Amino acid sequence: MKPIITGVLGYGYSGKVFHCPFVHAHDYFRLKSIVSRNSDDALKDYPYINLLRDYEEMLNDETIELIIITTPNHLHFEHAKKALKKGKHVLVEKPYATTYKEALTLNRIADEKGLFISSYQNRRYDGDYLTLEKLKKNGSLDKIHEVNMVWDRLEPVEVHSWREGGLKGADLVYDLGSHLLDQALTLFGEPKTFSSISKKIREGSLIKDWFEIQLDYGDYIARIKASLGAIYKEPRYVIQTDKQAYLFHEMGEQVGQLVAGIKPLSADYGDNAFYDIYEVDGSKSSKQVVKGNYLRYYTQMAKAIREGAAPEVTKEQAALVIKYLEQV
Repeated sequence: MKPIITGVLGYGYSGKVFHCPFVHAHDYFRLKSIVSRNSDDALKDYPYINLLRDYEEMLNDETIELIIITTPNHLHFEHAKKALKKGKHVLVEKPYATTYKEALTLNRIADEKGLFISSYQNRRYDGDYLTLEKLKKNGSLDKIHEVNMVWDRLEPVEVHSWREGGLKGADLVYDLGSHLLDQALTLFGEPKTFSSISKKIREGSLIKDWFEIQLDYGDYIARIKASLGAIYKEPRYVIQTDKQAYLFHEMGEQVGQLVAGIKPLSADYGDNAFYDIYEVDGSKSSKQVVKGNYLRYYTQMAKAIREGAAPEVTKEQAALVIKYLEQV
């Protein structure tokens, strides 16, 4: 496959940890340019790239085929729309947009121009989620009693960060909620009813830093919960069925590995955690999760762009997540 010439808009945490290492490592992509307004870090990490200070320079480069948007959440829509109008394929960091109307607008422009656009739902390639997907496919989740999906953290208030400054679309609901809702909707489909509650629980917080969502599927409830003020962190996933219960303890290891400098092609990279299986008689066993790797996101994206294959993370799914987030 001919490599997809790629530009990355922004070189903060997301661009540095979740995108550039994978574009650099993947044979189906060639990292050409990075826009970073004030820092030279991108050039130090990737000496071969064009370091740009202005987004217009990237938009006007006719050789760039794909632009990855990693700017603050409230800018995603405008930056993605500009890229589409310039004829670029687009990958948008989550959240896809801040309103459902914006998401539908992006999808409409992409359809009109025959371009790929999607949201970066890399958490579908975590080992714990891939394991749940496997359990669903083999029938182990055919009779669910209860689902708990939790993402707890303990983090100080950082009002000077754009993530906690009270900007549109920048709170815990749009941040972690984007991933958790995507996982639930992909695994279980749309619910019969939807309810939610969100709070500011940390003193001085400007954002909703705690939320709980309930998706009612008739026979069972899927509970989604996240907190930035959790001293005790609830298990990542607990799935109760009529025959077994499945408990996944913590988030997969990939993020920690990336922050520590482990590269996506390293033999040491990927999820190695164990999950517990509880039987009706009270016995317990443990198994290793499916080994996840975020490179898989880029593989499916490349095939969608180059070969016209159906993407695993569609723009319609991206918009649907925003439709529900807007209600929280």
